[in-house]
Amino acid sequence: MVNAMADKQTLKNIGIIGRGAIGVDIAFHLQNAENINTTLLLRKQHDISNPLFIKVKDGETHHLNCEQTHLSEDTLSQLDLLVIPVKQYQLKSLLQTISPIVQKHTVILLLHNGMGGIELAEKHLPNNPLLVATTTDGVYKTSDSTFVQTAIGQFDIGPVDEKTLLLTSSETSLQFIKQLHPNFNWRVDIIFALYQKLAVNAVINPLTALKNCKNGELSKYQTEVNCIKEEIFDLYEFMNLPIDNHTLSQHIDDVIQLTANNYSSMHQDFHHGRETEVDGILGFLLEKGQETGMKLNFIQELYNQIVRKKKA
Repeated sequence: MVNAMADKQTLKNIGIIGRGAIGVDIAFHLQNAENINTTLLLRKQHDISNPLFIKVKDGETHHLNCEQTHLSEDTLSQLDLLVIPVKQYQLKSLLQTISPIVQKHTVILLLHNGMGGIELAEKHLPNNPLLVATTTDGVYKTSDSTFVQTAIGQFDIGPVDEKTLLLTSSETSLQFIKQLHPNFNWRVDIIFALYQKLAVNAVINPLTALKNCKNGELSKYQTEVNCIKEEIFDLYEFMNLPIDNHTLSQHIDDVIQLTANNYSSMHQDFHHGRETEVDGILGFLLEKGQETGMKLNFIQELYNQIVRKKKA
């Protein structure tokens, strides 16, 4: 990261945008981290006085000992790292809001489902070091102040360019960054990890939304699961992505089992009448299909069903 981060063992300030499930999950992982101050940054219309609680896998409920404050130039100016775990469709508006006030030394970490975020961040924050991450943690919100953690998965994180790699790959910097998660995995090939996560989301999210089921119940819809997998594997092969189909298929199945008791984020958004991330997931795959001349008929039909029901 910046020289101060690489050379000094001082207090580091991490800001996390919002009070979404993954952001609160990361804040909880950071709760006992040494020399780190974590703050949840909220829009001005949100009440920052509400205490937050997270129930972990052993059934114990913890109070989230994390400062909450409103997003402002003053709060952003103090940050070494800004974590952005918002929905893909919220990203453009947020980046437009913070781009005039975020400091150029602040490292940006994108953590969201779907693709397209890197391009937006590079457009609106071209001078900031940029990291991206994916996680297979299972966590969901049961109320405005209560969250349930169902699984601690893996946290893949890495730089999107050489500039960020040089700033973040020192031993001191990595010791700081790895406190974000107990199963931290540094990947210089993070873009391929994003495509792996995209495949996972493309299988789980739309089917659980349309079938109105938990992730683990996808075992009832193996034909549909296999259809999505096959179209994704064909597309990835055509794009020359160095991803093994068998390994990716097993990874998708493992995530389904790991999060078997979870409702996916798209399921929750879809059934509560909220905007979904379908454009950043299935829409992105369809765009890549158009670019390569491939027809993704089943994925197209799933996309159409999500969009039609959203408009209904």
